[in-house]
Amino acid sequence: MRRSPASVQEARMARRSQAAVKAPAATVIVEQVDEITLDKVKVQVRGQNLPAEDILLDPTNPRVANTMAVGKFGDGQQMQDALRDVLWSDPDVQDLYRSVLANRGLIERIIVRSNMVVAEGNCRTVVYRKLRQNFPDDPTWRTIPARVLPADITDRQVAILLGELHVGGKNEWSPFEKAGHIHQLFTQFGMVQEEIAKILKTSKTAVNHNIRAFEAMKNKYLLAFPGPGAVRKFSYFLEVYKKPELREWITGSPQAIDSFVQWVGTEKIAQGAHVRELKDIVSDPRALAAFDKQGREAAMKILNQDRPELNSPLFKLMVEMTEAFDDARLDDIQRVRKDTRGGAKAIVRKLSEAMERFVDLCDGLE
Repeated sequence: MRRSPASVQEARMARRSQAAVKAPAATVIVEQVDEITLDKVKVQVRGQNLPAEDILLDPTNPRVANTMAVGKFGDGQQMQDALRDVLWSDPDVQDLYRSVLANRGLIERIIVRSNMVVAEGNCRTVVYRKLRQNFPDDPTWRTIPARVLPADITDRQVAILLGELHVGGKNEWSPFEKAGHIHQLFTQFGMVQEEIAKILKTSKTAVNHNIRAFEAMKNKYLLAFPGPGAVRKFSYFLEVYKKPELREWITGSPQAIDSFVQWVGTEKIAQGAHVRELKDIVSDPRALAAFDKQGREAAMKILNQDRPELNSPLFKLMVEMTEAFDDARLDDIQRVRKDTRGGAKAIVRKLSEAMERFVDLCDGLE
């Protein structure tokens, strides 16, 4: 029979109570109480060192939520074990293990709700449990530094707190986790984008891009290419929605997002920097077809033929100058027409003569 997180916690506390009867009196835990203001309400947060095994991992954290949702992990202790394994399989968490071991502790306490469910700090909790397992005689790893939230705190207040700490603050989450939090504020708590931008000290445009990129990542990419390491590709999706040309392309066709997902998942786009090249590729039908069938090198070869301005500084300047002439302001034109001292006319004349010489060297234009 599967047990809920609450029943798992009750069983653990019962075992600890039984052990306390047989064991010598434990050292009294000294609390540090801080008062903070969240959403215009004063909230008391208790600093405590808690046994890591008494803390329940949070399956709704953006880092693992999609993996847990699509997997058949059950609930209760079965879910907790699956969460631990999924998180430990992430190379970033193993790097964190080595960092915490070398530092002999945490720089930042985890945050837990009053029912001992992690609000922020899944990875650090897993790391402490692994350290406790590997070094059972070392008292350093017996408890984990935590900040315990009061029982009457609302989910909205928790969300604002985490945003202050890890999106707008100095202890930043990964780009995917930040975007997941922004998405939660928008969809779950009904905050408008201007409000989110103000709380997180960012721009409305950045909020919009993060929401759209997170939805594409969550609803498309993670379903096709699941796993904790997959979230590292989030920057690819964010780049698409930040670039106007790519944003127009990916929202203009239902097939575009599916194609992009496959390109990223199969490493046809192997580096984040290559995403920026897509704005030129998707605007050239021949290059786009080559990219889809053969990959980046084939597409770039066609672009270099069709779009010489992409790899030639001279042709790039020519394109920019042509655009400048097309957008020439009337006052600049009038300045040449009415030029009595010869400066403006001399510039135009030299440019015209240079262009004529270049055309002659190219054997004319036919």
